[in-house]
Amino acid sequence: MEKVPFIFEIGSEEIPAGYIGPALEAIKEQTLRFLENSRITFGNAHTAGTPRRLVLVVSDVAVTQEPAIQEIIGPPYNVAFTEDGRPTRAAEGFARSQNVSIDDLKIKETPKGKYVYVMREEKGTATKDLLEKFLPNLIAHIPFPKSMRWGSQTVTFARPIHWIVAILGDATLNFKYGDIQSGRESRGHRFMKPDVITVPSNYEEYKQILRNHFVILDTEERKELIRKALEEKSKEVGGRVLEDEELLEEVTNLVEYPHALIGKFEDHYLKLPPEVPITVMKEHQRYFAVVDDNGNLMPYFITIANTVPKQSEVVIKGNERVIKARLEDARFYFEEDRKIPLEKRAEELKDVVFHSKLGTSWEKVERFTAIAKWIAEQLELTEQQRKKLERAALLCKADLVSGMVGEFPELQGVMGRAYALEQGEDPEVAQAIYEHYLPDRATGPVPKGIVGAVLSIADKIDTIVGCFGVGLIPTGTADPFALRRQTLGIIRILLEKEFHISLKQLIDIALPGLKKWITEPENLVRSGVLNFFEGRFHHYMVNNYGYSTDVVGAVLSAGMDDLVEDVRKIEALAAFKSRPDFNSLAVAFKRVVNIIKEPETSPVDPTLLQEEAERELWDRVQVIRERFSSALLEGKYEKGLEELATLKPAIDRFFDSVLVMAQDESLKRNRLAILTSIKNLFDRVADFRKIHSEG
Repeated sequence: MEKVPFIFEIGSEEIPAGYIGPALEAIKEQTLRFLENSRITFGNAHTAGTPRRLVLVVSDVAVTQEPAIQEIIGPPYNVAFTEDGRPTRAAEGFARSQNVSIDDLKIKETPKGKYVYVMREEKGTATKDLLEKFLPNLIAHIPFPKSMRWGSQTVTFARPIHWIVAILGDATLNFKYGDIQSGRESRGHRFMKPDVITVPSNYEEYKQILRNHFVILDTEERKELIRKALEEKSKEVGGRVLEDEELLEEVTNLVEYPHALIGKFEDHYLKLPPEVPITVMKEHQRYFAVVDDNGNLMPYFITIANTVPKQSEVVIKGNERVIKARLEDARFYFEEDRKIPLEKRAEELKDVVFHSKLGTSWEKVERFTAIAKWIAEQLELTEQQRKKLERAALLCKADLVSGMVGEFPELQGVMGRAYALEQGEDPEVAQAIYEHYLPDRATGPVPKGIVGAVLSIADKIDTIVGCFGVGLIPTGTADPFALRRQTLGIIRILLEKEFHISLKQLIDIALPGLKKWITEPENLVRSGVLNFFEGRFHHYMVNNYGYSTDVVGAVLSAGMDDLVEDVRKIEALAAFKSRPDFNSLAVAFKRVVNIIKEPETSPVDPTLLQEEAERELWDRVQVIRERFSSALLEGKYEKGLEELATLKPAIDRFFDSVLVMAQDESLKRNRLAILTSIKNLFDRVADFRKIHSEG
């Protein structure tokens, strides 16, 4: 079957940088799923994107879908044919309905007996025809944070669409999206060479033509060009670019033809805390900072232009004027903020609303300070550490009412630390003011100091429990208070710091301070928060630690509380599952738990043990229980599971020789009590019913 390349391009006005990556991933995923479901074979798929175009290229696409063989069942054989093999009216009617002759009817054995059937081959439809129907729907369902309509159109997209390229080999696909007709004409760079381009079927030729029109289509190629240009420009002034992959990724999606320019700002702005100029450059201008070999900030910045300017000096001067104005604003706020002590600023939080349903920021500080004190007790912090913790809790939100953070919200915590150090606060207190916001993203660092870590947990759990308490629960598409990120933040701090803290108690400690605010029943709030944590913890264990879903689910089903210990259980169970004899062990364990509908509450009565196999099992359970409990107390979960494994022979003999559901009620309950005691041992590690095993 003939195979050809498929090239698809959506050309539009400039799409926001953050939209491009997810949109390309969705285009690729949805298209490949469509091809698979449509029985269309294909080779490799590749995406590329710039601010003005989203591109998908798929190699070796079959020009026709694979034919489908369909088996159509007719009447039973004894209805379709007489005993001597002559066709009945039922057979004739079935053949006629399928447009075949009697001779084409086939016979097959089924679980219900012999049936008549016919084989029908559905010829494959042309891929071109299928894609022409699919692509308009694909464009309509590309997920964007925000979409728009333009002109009198009813269709939507991230930005107004100007052209659509859709070609399959030498064939041009024919469809419309809104008033845009698909074709094979693209455009060059908007400013440097906006000519109409006829797109060839060869992707490499296509990229070269665009390059000749000042468009670097391949995202990775564009990123590497920017990286190299940054390196070269920073060397011109004897420095290096401050590494920032997030900014590099964003800038890559802001330009089609990158051109680096280096500018300078006045040295006296280096007296500001370095995070200030860096933040101003990155967040407000998308400029790259330059540092020396020791990592100290230099008075230079590099910007990536989307064109090659005719007069670079003019552009650089313009950039320098902009950055000077922003840095001057920052310098003014910094000087003004230093006049007022943080402790006095903290008092202003009484007039700042944290949330209309959860009180002021001052009330929030009071709540999480109480939680932090409880955590300090659990971790047995020293008296000196506790004093630092209380001081940091008092001051950690004070910079929210400073002029600098009001103008540059990204600097919250950073400025609090800077002002605290300048005002003579203990360095550990100052660092905790900054660190209590960490981790500020999924993969960001957790607090290094124990004071900052405790404060971070306390602040985050207050927000999470508070939001659940007033019904501000994340949905599939919305999480305005970043509860998922904050929950993951607590999980990561607990694990990376190896804090042995009861999650259930932590939630319970947070509830009293919120009592006058929460509108939901406390038991529902408690269970809702726990379930939310369980979902994030499960996801984190599977995706970041690589444990299988069933192992994590089995441990969490047995209870989640001390996350450090829960990870050890997961690790032990994963190792235990890798044993060659695990499947037979799992079968034995599952026989125990599956036969118990309701746990038997009565203790085992040794006088009712009649069979040798049940006496042997009970004796073995009592020996194992002590060893198993000792192993768990020492945190040696794998050793504990190894002890449980020694029960298998006795369990097998018990089920082979003993009738559990005896007619004598006392015997039955006593035997169920033995099995319940075994199940209780299992449940201290995991719910073995959740484990996937063969046999």
